[in-house]
Amino acid sequence: MKLLIGYTADERGAEAIELASALLRTSADAELELAIILPEQTPFQAVYPGGDHGFSTVLSAQVDRWAEQALELVPPAITARVVARAVPSVAQGLLELAAERDAQGVVLGGRTRHKAGFFAPGAVASSLLHASPLPVAMSTPAGVASLRRASVRIERLTAFVGDKPGAAEVIGHAVRSAARLQVPLRVATLVTDQPDGSADTEQVNRSRGLLEELVAGLDERVKPQVVTGGSIDEAIESIGWLDGELAVFGSSRLAPPRRLFLGPKAQRMLRRLPVPLAVVPHQA
Repeated sequence: MKLLIGYTADERGAEAIELASALLRTSADAELELAIILPEQTPFQAVYPGGDHGFSTVLSAQVDRWAEQALELVPPAITARVVARAVPSVAQGLLELAAERDAQGVVLGGRTRHKAGFFAPGAVASSLLHASPLPVAMSTPAGVASLRRASVRIERLTAFVGDKPGAAEVIGHAVRSAARLQVPLRVATLVTDQPDGSADTEQVNRSRGLLEELVAGLDERVKPQVVTGGSIDEAIESIGWLDGELAVFGSSRLAPPRRLFLGPKAQRMLRRLPVPLAVVPHQA
């Protein structure tokens, strides 16, 4: 399995490598492409290490140091190289490199926080979460802390689905990922309370029945869970998280085929997640 990291020479880049390493831990053919995206006016592009690309003479000493620092962070069991490229758009450059290198997904670090205290993805992450043809995994400050408490291992996947078409698609992707990572899978849906604060019993029962249908016949380690709360934020906080968990979302139905589009509900959930996340493109 090969993943491409949008690498920056700071904590975000280091955290993205940690998340990608956890995702690749059980892959026998694990590969990482660490992409350093440079301003468009930079007059070169290069690959490091390997090959006669004129790295020492063309690439600046600064980028040389970034590349070496990045490779030092990658576990020995994972094959890795750094690619530096000058492009007008960071998000577009990452997608082009991912396609060229046959990557199966893109991994980003994320440390931007809204002034109100909740997590908010930066401009590059937002662009990828609304346009990528590949799954996008992203760390958050709280998510990285959770991953580190689990010794940088994925311990469980939680796939979030609703009652709209596409739920089976997300679950299928999550089932395959959980099997590859050799971890259990939880399939969850959120139901917010009624305006008077009481649980919407009819909606809860309907959601539970749908989940049971969706997971019927799957591995016994796939567990459905309906989560209720007065708001999405409350439900996210009450669901019960493991250290080392990974949240999996599907694209909104507004997404073109094989493209991501993070809907408003998923965006709201993203703000409060205490674990890393992955978003899966709409396939139909």
